[in-house]
Amino acid sequence: MGEFEIAHAPRTVVALVRSRGCHAASRYASASLPGTFRCMEASGPLPYDALETLRSDGIALIDLIAEHDPTTAIANCPGWTLADLAHHQGEVWHFWARIVADHITERSQLQTIRQVELPAGDLVVDWLALSHNELFSALVDAGIEQEVWTWTGANRDTAWVRRRMTQETAVHRFDAANAVGDPYEVPTVVAADGIDEFLMWFAGAERREGEMKPGGTVHLHCTDTDAHDVAGGEWYVSSLKEPSCTFTREHRKGDAAVRGRAHDILMWLWRRGDAGIEIIGDEVVARRFRAYTDLS
Repeated sequence: MGEFEIAHAPRTVVALVRSRGCHAASRYASASLPGTFRCMEASGPLPYDALETLRSDGIALIDLIAEHDPTTAIANCPGWTLADLAHHQGEVWHFWARIVADHITERSQLQTIRQVELPAGDLVVDWLALSHNELFSALVDAGIEQEVWTWTGANRDTAWVRRRMTQETAVHRFDAANAVGDPYEVPTVVAADGIDEFLMWFAGAERREGEMKPGGTVHLHCTDTDAHDVAGGEWYVSSLKEPSCTFTREHRKGDAAVRGRAHDILMWLWRRGDAGIEIIGDEVVARRFRAYTDLS
């Protein structure tokens, strides 16, 4: 089964992941913490072009960084500036480009990836553009079926990398745009897939210190999706307990319902704000669900 395909049927998914990453969601350097994943049979392709989205969002992100003060604070990533965001994103793009281009399939091979020396000043933008081009070219050349190492505990095809890098880049484009006062929203079709990807690979992977289990079920309901979007824009989370998240892709009443546009729910999950979110039912369950996962 290729991870480029996502099922829309209301069947149960249990995601089990052990891996760390920065709060910006890349998990690109989590080689030391293996994990496993079980999922249902796939039934259809992603309803958008992941590679084209990665291309266009990457260019937009580079332009935002090129056109604004590099010391601008990133509100969604406390302590980070635009320059820090550029360094992070460039490292992530370079890391996955090397995994794909070098056909890395074993964790031990990660040590062959050259550590980049982070540039400063005017060189940052050129380096970031080169890293983006390196990743895009590697993914184009590889197609979607080449097997590569991933931090999920199993090797996966390069379609998985396309999806992960598309979602990574979309969230950071939002971060940069929000920081410079140039609002950007992830398109509905991409954001709905981002919610699904979050539940599959991040939710519950590791409990944030001091946080409690939700203590109830959660229904995520996008108000701007249709049947062509991933999961039809609805998910029912029956359990969230480290290191797993158990959910179905269906409309089903939960103890708490989180409603909003796909973009708003995606940003709510990644703790980028509460704009556009309506919580119905047990607000404590919704709050604990959101807070449970360690995204640091």
